[in-house]
Order: sequence, then structure tokens, then C-alpha cells
Amino acid sequence: MNYDSKMLELDVPEQNLAWVVSPQRLPPMENEEVQIRNAIRDPIGMDNLKALVKSRGKNTVILVDDLTRPTPHKKILPILLEELNSVGVEDSNISMLIALGTHRAMTPEECTNIYGQEVVGRIKVLNHNWSDTGQLVTLGETPSGIPINVNRHYCNSDISIAVGNIIPHIYAGWSGGAKMVQPGVCGAVTTARTHLIAARHLDSVLGNPENIIRKEIEDIAGKTGLSMIINTVLNSDGTLARVVAGHPVKAHREGVKVAQKIYTASIDHTPDVVVVNAYPGNLDFWQSTKALTAGTLLVKPGGDVILVTPAPEGIPSSHPALLEMGDMSSRDVWTMLDNGEIKDEVAASVHITMSYCREKANIHIVTGKYNKDIVERLGFKYTDDLNKTLNECIEKRGKTKCTIGVATHGADLAPEYK
Repeated sequence: MNYDSKMLELDVPEQNLAWVVSPQRLPPMENEEVQIRNAIRDPIGMDNLKALVKSRGKNTVILVDDLTRPTPHKKILPILLEELNSVGVEDSNISMLIALGTHRAMTPEECTNIYGQEVVGRIKVLNHNWSDTGQLVTLGETPSGIPINVNRHYCNSDISIAVGNIIPHIYAGWSGGAKMVQPGVCGAVTTARTHLIAARHLDSVLGNPENIIRKEIEDIAGKTGLSMIINTVLNSDGTLARVVAGHPVKAHREGVKVAQKIYTASIDHTPDVVVVNAYPGNLDFWQSTKALTAGTLLVKPGGDVILVTPAPEGIPSSHPALLEMGDMSSRDVWTMLDNGEIKDEVAASVHITMSYCREKANIHIVTGKYNKDIVERLGFKYTDDLNKTLNECIEKRGKTKCTIGVATHGADLAPEYK
């Protein structure tokens, strides 16, 4: 089972093993460069780049995700720049905006590693700052009343192209598409309100491309003028299975159809214990919450979830409130939100998600000792011994009765019950 750069050996008694779920693998794309270029030149559900430039102008912003995502930017971006150049958009007309959501800013070194020197040396690269009101403009509300605060640089562009990747997501059903706008380049209040709605519907969002949050996200992208998306679908080994480009909704759904074949985890019953690793979304406990949620949805109510994650960055520096709320119940957090006692509503939404998991199951977290205090302050059970913890769960429930499910790449799974 993946931990960080190493594998942890998991010893599950055969008589107790209910199932093992992992992403499936589709045949990798052949002639990647040709297929990427063809996808950009023949976009789904919209005019091509030449027509787009002719009708809208040349000032172009490319939205890209950050180091917490596996999008193969080094494969996509050079081809995209070439295609933009070929229709009259020069490098001086193009900038790249890192759609951080509320994550920390990326360093120049990280940008070079993720996007490639060829790209960062050609065009202007900007970090979105969700907390800087000077970077934001307000563009009304969504139909449900969510204020739309969004990055000014993105809004001022003639053309905006979002480059991302499609995997299951606990707050949006699936990543990719319009999600690069919300939460990618929105302000704190917009992101908080969508996340808080999602926190009330955790059991119906993950893996569902037509959920209520996705509709909010796509409404925000539409109102703010997102022009086009380029989305990849990857196998869990990082090989490229499909590239889709075009209309932010229509192209996204075509990509989801492919991603469902890889990442849907079908099971016929919920076991007593689920062992799940957070790889590859294991940079910190914020990202690891995705795998924790998937594991909790897969386990029997009152069961045990053993989450395996290194989480080397612990609690994100941009959201200290997550730890300050500690082991509070979800009800108490909602009460504090209603009373206006919590400023960081985005952190509150993630804490509510953690509380949902803690209130449904017994949560054990396998991580380094450097995270022991964090784990215990959040109300989880710390352990640094995976198999010892599993054996304790088996003993508690009975060696002949305990059923165990194993989910690898937990951050990328969408549970489905047969």
C-alpha cells in the first residue's frame, strides 16, 4: 500500500477479506502529442481557437491547478501555447494563473518543476490569492444566493482556458471542468459557501457529476466567462488515458465518462473495517480528507476506518482554524457558523467533513510521529503501526466475524454500491 516514496505491507487474513478496490487501468493513449493537439483543434461543443480569438480578442489567461494535482502540464501547456501562437495569440498576450483555491502559493521552484522551464520562461505566471480583496471582483450571486467573488485578472481576459484533470472529488462529484474557476480562482466567501453546501451532502456528491454543487460551480464559471477547458484523464500510474477539450460542461462530461471506468469502486456490501490510503492526495490532512471520506462511505456505520497518510505538511498554513476547532462535533461547528463565530468558513467546511467521518466510524490514522499531536487534537486515533492497528480491530470484532475492505488510492475513488 502506497505511503509516500515507500510501500507499507498490509497483512489481511484471507478469511476476513471482503474486497479490495483500486482504480482500473485503461489502455494509455498512443501518439499523445497528436491527440492532445487534435483535441484542442477540434473542441467538443464549441468553436475552435481561431474562431474564439476572432470573436473575443487575444488577451488570454490559462488557468492551471497546483502541485496537489497530477495534471500533466508539461505535456499539455507547450502544445496549447503553440496552438495559441498559430491563431495569432503571441506569448505577450498570454498569462498563466495558478488556480490555488485556498491552498498556499506555489514557489518559483515548484512552478518550474510542475509546469516546466519552457513554459514559465515564456509567459507570465501568477498565483491566485483568495484572501486579497484587491485581486477580486464581485459579479452578483448564483441562483441559490452565493456571492460570486472571483479573480480580477481572470475576469479581465478575452479568453480563459482551464487546464485540469478529472478524478472523483468529495465536494464537486468530479474534479476538472468549471472547478478551476470555483474554487480555483474565487474568493473565500464564494468557496466557503459552496463547500458548506457540499458538507451537508457528503453521501450524495462524490462520484455524481450532476450534483447540486457542480451546478453551482458551473453557474459561477458561466457567469464569469470561462471560455474553454482542456482536461486529462489519467490511469493511477500517471499514464494518459484520454484528453478532452472544449465547452466547460459538455467536454467535462465526456471526460467523466472515461474517468468513471477507471475510478468507480463497486462493492456489494460495507465491511466492519476499511483500510484506505490517501495516495496520491496525501500532502497534508486537508488533501487526505478525500480518502478519509471515501473510506467512511465504504465502511459499515460504527465500523473502523484505518487511513494511511504521511501528510508531511500537516495542517495547511493557510487554514490554522482547522486545528483550532480540534475535536468539536459537526453540530457545534454549524452552531458557531450560524452565530458568526468562525471567520474561516472554508476550514469549517473541511472540519465538518472530518467530523462527519469521526461521527460515523472509529478513525485510526497511520502517519509519522510528527503528526501525532495533530491527529489527536482532531479527535482521531494516532498509530504508526498499520498491521498492529488492523489486528486490534479484528480482535475487537472477532476473528471469525470481522470483515475487512481495502481501498488503495483512496483520494481517487468514487464508491458505488451494486
